[in-house]
Amino acid sequence: PPSNFWKGVAAVPSISGFQSGPAYFVNVYDTSFGGFWSGWGYSALNDTTSTSYATNELGCIAGKGFNQSNIYGVAYVGSNEVANRIKLAPGSIPLGFYITNTTIAYRSMQNGDAFAKKFGGTTGNDPDFFKLNLTAWYNGVPKPDTVEIYLADFRDSNNSNDYIIKEWTWVNTSLLGMCDSLTYTMSSSDTAFGFINTPTYFCMDNLSFFGNTVHQMEENNQLLAYPNPCSNQLHLVNNEEQEMSIHIYNIHGQQSAPFILEKNQTFSLNTSNWSPGVYFVQSSTSKQQSAFKLIKQ
Repeated sequence: PPSNFWKGVAAVPSISGFQSGPAYFVNVYDTSFGGFWSGWGYSALNDTTSTSYATNELGCIAGKGFNQSNIYGVAYVGSNEVANRIKLAPGSIPLGFYITNTTIAYRSMQNGDAFAKKFGGTTGNDPDFFKLNLTAWYNGVPKPDTVEIYLADFRDSNNSNDYIIKEWTWVNTSLLGMCDSLTYTMSSSDTAFGFINTPTYFCMDNLSFFGNTVHQMEENNQLLAYPNPCSNQLHLVNNEEQEMSIHIYNIHGQQSAPFILEKNQTFSLNTSNWSPGVYFVQSSTSKQQSAFKLIKQ
């Protein structure tokens, strides 16, 4: 591929992609209508001004990857649902990722272009928005919780609160819990004949996961935890006939001191000083690893 970006295998109908950690980013190349790609590519482009699709389609408005990294992911969200997907190792728990706009999408919303309007309109009062909608799946079933990310939002009555994301911005996905894929759609206030006028691209970097690939807790019932949600105390019961190592992480991946539960032991944790939010409890024996999401009220 070109040294500064990759967006699929041209000239041949194909479904391909690339692997990064436990995530596989899908790319589809379609030869109809002269050929076009959708799904995922990756890029090292640093042009924050050019709106040329020929040279800067995968350019990032932040100029670099997160934390000045050289490579970042770019998604083009088309109508092919096969392409609009990130495949994950079974039992993955995505904690979150960094997101920003492509240069082309950002400049389109900032200034308007031949197809799309300037966000806010001529008066600056139009309640425009550009949004990514993220859904997690497990065993072919969509999970009930979803994540909405506004890449631009002009809906506030106070125009000083209007924004188009320009820097890398953290997106927390921990509420999605365990899943084996992520799918996404985009929506915009700027549409015509049922189609989005705003260029449907976004950039992603540092998709982060809790621990390693783990098995879903309900399948083995090796650790019982109650109550969940908890307030002041959490009770852990080891149902295994062997000792179990316990690790507890917050949504930022920070770990409390690990400890051992002996076989058939019940242990109570004082959680009164924990900050409210989402935690992950990971248990390990010589046979397997498991994890589940815990809510602290």
